[in-house]
Amino acid sequence: MRIVVKYAKEGRVKYISHLELMRTLHRALRRADIPVAFSQGFNPQPRTAFTLPLPVGMTSEGEYMDIILESYLNPELLCQRMNEVLPNGITLLRAVEVDESLSSLMSLIERAVYLITIYDPVKDMDKKFNDFLKQNEIIIRKDGKKGKQRLINIRPMIHKAGIVNFQKTDTVIEAVLSTGSREYLNPNDMMDEFIAYAGEGNIERSYTVHRVDMLISSNNGWITPLEFGRGG
Repeated sequence: MRIVVKYAKEGRVKYISHLELMRTLHRALRRADIPVAFSQGFNPQPRTAFTLPLPVGMTSEGEYMDIILESYLNPELLCQRMNEVLPNGITLLRAVEVDESLSSLMSLIERAVYLITIYDPVKDMDKKFNDFLKQNEIIIRKDGKKGKQRLINIRPMIHKAGIVNFQKTDTVIEAVLSTGSREYLNPNDMMDEFIAYAGEGNIERSYTVHRVDMLISSNNGWITPLEFGRGG
């Protein structure tokens, strides 16, 4: 039986690494007595898979884990038993059974939805952000192999972005960005480049990033991994 689980990573656990997160979830599977299948060989490992790591410091309600079970377990019961043993900040939100032949989520996911809150927003925020997005190219520098820097145009990776809530003390941007194994844009890179573009001085201007969900292309448009659930 194959189950896809959607979970949240919030609060203080946003500071733990992806490796620590995986270890925490594996320990929870054991403590909750989940009948997870194990790989063969000298060092058997739980047959689980995770989607693209969430950068340290970000929160999320749209993380996904793929689990292969050796016997049937109701997905709702799996969530309930796991949530009883997981630490504060990690919560399983929903689980669905999917076809075992489904490709890996890592290979399917192409985009993610983010909410980015800027505290003490820049002056004329709405206009400056729209002007920022009107550029044909938004070039950033990224460190490559052997210390060489690469120039990357991130504009094609910003599929949708706009201000959804504006106040004097903070502004919220909703953005749909490339987030997958083939193409990936870290929201921090987009925001740091915008702050520099806006000419408001220190790039350390305070903002937080929250991942809302991940998206997969289908014949019916963009769907979430949970929509592959049987009967869903």
